[in-house]
Amino acid sequence: MDFEAMKTFVAVVDQQSFTKASKMLNLSQPTVSFHIKNLEKYFEADLIDRSPKRFIVTQTGELVYQRSRQILGLIDKTKAEVLEFHKQLRGKLHIGASYTVGEYILPTVLKKFDHYYPAIDLEVQIANTEHINRAIQLHELDIGLVEGQVNHQGLRSEPFLEDEMVVIVPEDHPLRKESSITFQQLQDQTWITREGGSGTRAVLDSMLESYNIRPQKLITIGSNHGVVQAVKEGLGLSLISKTVVEHTAAEPLIMNLPYIKTTSRYFSLVMPTNEEEISKNVQLFVKQVKDLYRLSGK
Repeated sequence: MDFEAMKTFVAVVDQQSFTKASKMLNLSQPTVSFHIKNLEKYFEADLIDRSPKRFIVTQTGELVYQRSRQILGLIDKTKAEVLEFHKQLRGKLHIGASYTVGEYILPTVLKKFDHYYPAIDLEVQIANTEHINRAIQLHELDIGLVEGQVNHQGLRSEPFLEDEMVVIVPEDHPLRKESSITFQQLQDQTWITREGGSGTRAVLDSMLESYNIRPQKLITIGSNHGVVQAVKEGLGLSLISKTVVEHTAAEPLIMNLPYIKTTSRYFSLVMPTNEEEISKNVQLFVKQVKDLYRLSGK
């Protein structure tokens, strides 16, 4: 198997262009085409529809693309493990974190880890829970710290910190003027929410459904800070992590509403189910997280 051809194919699909891929890889365009043709010869199938006016990856090409990403990720992980074996606690650790964890919890962990293991380079990717889980599954990340559920094949999760969810309401919202709020007054409100795939969004959706709360409108914002700012500006209500509220000076916005019982969730470590895929660096990182947080508080 020609791994360079595989790497080239992944770049072509990611860039949706032979020309862009050749520039990114610093290869001539004929070399890029040669690599793709070799890969198609190996699999005895067309991987890309080369019509002049469009770029389409065939069904076979999509399968080869997904598997290539996994294989290349495993190769990089193996190289890191070999380096780790020979040079002891060096190499790079690819960490993924969902937004709430990545923005407010992870920096403390990184500072502690870097203090004890300064020779290990740290590379962090922050995205929503679904994206992080998928990247670990494809071996693009070594470990993840996320909120929400982990249902991906080949992954396991382990909770490390409890996180309370709270409702925040604008300071001048009509609900704050009511001495007694009725169930009907909770209906047809505007709710500010995170994007689909976010653990925070999943909790809000579950809460609205469980308590039969009918939103008039949902406004989606792709960051925790943006959600809080929108509530501060009076745009609507939201259900969000108390960790976020505490770090954005938004405690005055917290409001206990009748008929809505807020809940807690857990931040979790996510890693491959197969123990052989977990490097020594990952094991050290997991231990560091567990030493810092033992589900006894923040």
